[in-house]
Amino acid sequence: PGAAGGVKYIPKMSEAEVRSVIDDLKAELEHSDRLLPGGYLFMTDLLGNPDLVNRVGKVFASAFADQQIDVIMTVATKGISIAHAIARHLNVPVVVVRRDSKVTEGSTVSINYVSGSSRRIQTMVLSKRSMKSGQRVLITDDFMKVGGTMNGMKNLLEEFDCQLAGIAVLVEAEHADETLVDDYYSLVKLHEVNEKDRTIALSEGNYFSKRGNDK
Repeated sequence: PGAAGGVKYIPKMSEAEVRSVIDDLKAELEHSDRLLPGGYLFMTDLLGNPDLVNRVGKVFASAFADQQIDVIMTVATKGISIAHAIARHLNVPVVVVRRDSKVTEGSTVSINYVSGSSRRIQTMVLSKRSMKSGQRVLITDDFMKVGGTMNGMKNLLEEFDCQLAGIAVLVEAEHADETLVDDYYSLVKLHEVNEKDRTIALSEGNYFSKRGNDK
């Protein structure tokens, strides 16, 4: 039953449906004109594609449909569309972590964290009214290199006395350094970007292997 006593819709996708989403993502991301300096990929257009983002949201919602999820958390700005897509399928609210405080958000909690790739100290800020103690939170973002941002959001949850329910990443990058988070779902893995040859090496992320381990 839902919160009001009605029927709660549980989003589920078949393996074939999930693979179709992953294949579409890989096909879009393999275009050489997406190459950006520093080993990044241009993904803004994909994150603004309502059909694709809705399907991505359903994939992640399907993975967590059997768990209690109270809130979807992301960091401004590129992960917001994915967070809302997941939240729509799970019918839960979204909270957005920012780099600086806004007067419209009232009192805030801020933490410093180390960016995984640049090793710089950065700040995360979230309104005190965003979450309640004890809530289970699913963290999501569009891209993960070493996991510094994800680790920062995990630490922020502790300030609110909330629990980490899971991590969902659209694209993870293969990295020589050890990642700061190891329990997450990804749809696509970026192995190598060759700026000279303008080639992008991608593979399926860990979604299916993680699903198998979690069952």
